[in-house]
Amino acid sequence: MRRKLIGSLLLVVVVGGCGTGSPDASSTPTASPSTVSGVGGPASDPPGTPTGMPSSNATVPQPRFADLTQGSTTSVVTLHSYDPANASAVVEPVIFMTGDAYCRAFKIERSDGRCTHQAFITEESHTKVTVPLADEVDYFTWEDAEGDVCMDAPEKGGTCPMTGKQFAAWFALNKRPMVAVATELGAITRMAIVYTP
Repeated sequence: MRRKLIGSLLLVVVVGGCGTGSPDASSTPTASPSTVSGVGGPASDPPGTPTGMPSSNATVPQPRFADLTQGSTTSVVTLHSYDPANASAVVEPVIFMTGDAYCRAFKIERSDGRCTHQAFITEESHTKVTVPLADEVDYFTWEDAEGDVCMDAPEKGGTCPMTGKQFAAWFALNKRPMVAVATELGAITRMAIVYTP
């Protein structure tokens, strides 16, 4: 009887002791591909989502923000700082979509005001990140010298070429502007001014 009791206690100690060590690096959430409107490449979990926990409504898509520090991706960002001398920019990834595309992407009822009354919807990530500028960056604006609009899709920014010097001058005159960026290997290779009505 005593031998059975000791054997049972050992089994409880062995089973109960599993998983009590400190977490390793693999438990850190990893980036996953985004599926939202032009926000390509790796993306991070939406703000406020507990690590490893499903959202309260797992069937409804949630905003996902591009991770611009890894791989190759595109995103609309709020540009907080632009420092070409030190080849860096401080950005906040955002979701920028037409009201119709937003409602389709997130399966929102068509009667919702966001679908019918808003031309564009912006979701902020509330996350600032410093991203290096590539050795060569292409800059674009949505308005040419004659005042004509040059743009394929609002979330991709303008398509009229501009110089880095012109972009820096524009940034100096605009507070927290939205810019469509593209990265390769975690460095910004394209910056295009986004038209915001």
